[in-house]
Amino acid sequence: MSRRKVAVFSTVTLLIPVALVALLELGLRVGNYGGEAPLFETLPVFQGRYLVPSRNVGRRYFPGDDNAPSPPTDAFRAVKPPQSLRLFVMGESSAAGFPYPRNGMFSRILRDALQDVLPGHNVEVINLGIAATNSYAIADLADDVVAQQPDGVLIYGGHNEYYGALGAGSSETLGAFPGFVRLYLRLQRFRTFVLLRNGMNAVLASVGRKASTADMAADPSRMESVVRDQLIELGGRSYERGKYQYESNLTAAIGTFRKAGVPVFIGSTPSNLRDLRPFGSTTTQAGRAAHATFDSATAALARNDTSLAAAQFARSRDLDPIRFRAPGEFRPLVERIARETKSRYVPVEESFAASAAYGIPGSDLFLEHVHPDRRGYALIAKVYFDAIAGSGFLGRRAEVSRLGSWDNYLLGMRLTALDERIAHHTVKTLTMRWPFVPTGSQLDYRGSYRPVNFIDSLAFASSRGGIPWAEAKVEAAGFFLRRGDVDAAIAEYDGLIRDAPQIDLGYRLAGRALISAGHPARARPYVERAYSTTPSASNSFSVGLLTLQDKNPQGAIPFLDQAVRLDPTMLVAMYQLSLAYGLSRDLERARDVAARLRRIQPGYPGLAEWMEALGMGPG
Repeated sequence: MSRRKVAVFSTVTLLIPVALVALLELGLRVGNYGGEAPLFETLPVFQGRYLVPSRNVGRRYFPGDDNAPSPPTDAFRAVKPPQSLRLFVMGESSAAGFPYPRNGMFSRILRDALQDVLPGHNVEVINLGIAATNSYAIADLADDVVAQQPDGVLIYGGHNEYYGALGAGSSETLGAFPGFVRLYLRLQRFRTFVLLRNGMNAVLASVGRKASTADMAADPSRMESVVRDQLIELGGRSYERGKYQYESNLTAAIGTFRKAGVPVFIGSTPSNLRDLRPFGSTTTQAGRAAHATFDSATAALARNDTSLAAAQFARSRDLDPIRFRAPGEFRPLVERIARETKSRYVPVEESFAASAAYGIPGSDLFLEHVHPDRRGYALIAKVYFDAIAGSGFLGRRAEVSRLGSWDNYLLGMRLTALDERIAHHTVKTLTMRWPFVPTGSQLDYRGSYRPVNFIDSLAFASSRGGIPWAEAKVEAAGFFLRRGDVDAAIAEYDGLIRDAPQIDLGYRLAGRALISAGHPARARPYVERAYSTTPSASNSFSVGLLTLQDKNPQGAIPFLDQAVRLDPTMLVAMYQLSLAYGLSRDLERARDVAARLRRIQPGYPGLAEWMEALGMGPG
């Protein structure tokens, strides 16, 4: 056989398996094997105009889990508009505003402040925080974020570095080499790889069932099963692996952003030091050391030796072998990474210390171990705002005199008693589980709690996932309206508007409630915004009706006419349109519309009298 034939034969032999794999990949994609797990998707309600973080992206880190955590549904324009500022927030549950519903996120407070000082810009701050993930997710999502043309990326994470998905102490860790894990995550884009992964998981499942996040929700004791190294001692092998993992992933992610010319703001991560005993058990040497140091810190604080107390509380956190709080060594590590990558360090931990009683963060800023209360989230927003301001607002001319008070921005979160109760029940559920209590002492809060009133029952159901948050807000508003408390109802609708200003639901319901309650002046901004958002028949009618009631029949006609054209069965709009024509002295059109209404419903209330006033006979 000639050399040429040998070369051709060898080439074909090599290409056959490649072609087979390519055909397999194509077939799996056509069949949508494994489903899609993009970072962004569009929803039917937005008709392609907006993108939102995908509800399925968490499956990248929790494969096979139908209840995998996902980012908040922050909508942003699919096509980036000119004169805009687009920022993405990346991190874990603290970045996503846990345990509050979506309006508790610091990113929305930051957006409010930035929008005030940049009135000529369209400000978007999109939150990509995903619970139970860590820096692997930040690194993995970096390319997807760059594709959306960000003007800046804000990173706030570190508490889940050990036990979060694929972390150094997680039961799902893939080894000590972060580069290998990042490659694994990239390969998941290929369906052939997903097929192989699922096959391996099936084999593993046959010998030992793996717990999912859905399992953990059903059985709190399963939280232990996602922790491989429950005890991670300071300076130990797993501890050092977690530090290396954190540094490697952050450096990789920032490298992706900096290569694309995207500025990065990376913050330190404070935690509850003063009012939370170490998680580690006193039955272990490491746990005893952590508890003894905590007791020493408490004693120092009682003597008003705040400097020693602060150092001892921080030391107790670092000695705690159950690592659900970022260790103190992460702060200088983040500062160094920011310096080496020419990113901007955001001193969140330092700001919490400066704002806390005794200079030691505790329950005055935190709800449990790492998740701030509403004041704490507002503080995070302020610190990131100051960092962005320090960067010159990313090249934009800001009107700093327009900045409001941070107390007002705190109120602007639009958190109602319902939202606070949702957060309360979520925290109670969490803190009755391991690691807050020993495994044998866990309590089923969701199974034992009995709501005390209607709003509490809505909050409890929403915290359990039994009723969507938006639906709970609408139900609460309806309850308040039945009691005649219009302002409380509007507060719930304002929460819906803050969460999703791109859709008309909150505006429409608020406008309708205020019209019914006899407050047309208050209703007008809501109905006009509902119309500008969605010019539907009902929204057109509401604007037209208010305009007619303002004794401007000519201004009302276009809206009422549009309502009738969009919905020919809307008889009330038809009747009001006839009235508007009549009051505008266009009697011919008034009679024509009245005649059409009579043909559809001869007995429509008030029609006979109106037709008589128009000089129309009964026939």
